[in-house]
Amino acid sequence: MFASWTASSLSRALVSADPDLSAGKVPNQDSRAYDPSRIGKLEDTLKRYEDHFSRHLRILMDSLNYFAATESVVLLKLAHALSSVSKED
Repeated sequence: MFASWTASSLSRALVSADPDLSAGKVPNQDSRAYDPSRIGKLEDTLKRYEDHFSRHLRILMDSLNYFAATESVVLLKLAHALSSVSKED
């Protein structure tokens, strides 16, 4: 979902917020100028995506740890590898 949003909506929103970002297109005189408030809104949206992703990742990691403890010890290796990757950031 995030990848499709990034490819379409985010790209269009960035170009509309700052016309200088359009690749190869010469902005005409009628185009809108740089709008810092739109960039701020985009930053807020990206921050919300990041917060939601982190929260859901934490929930999934907790579930994986639970199943590793109750169902199969093999899942502990996967849980450890994923937790070390998520903590590097």
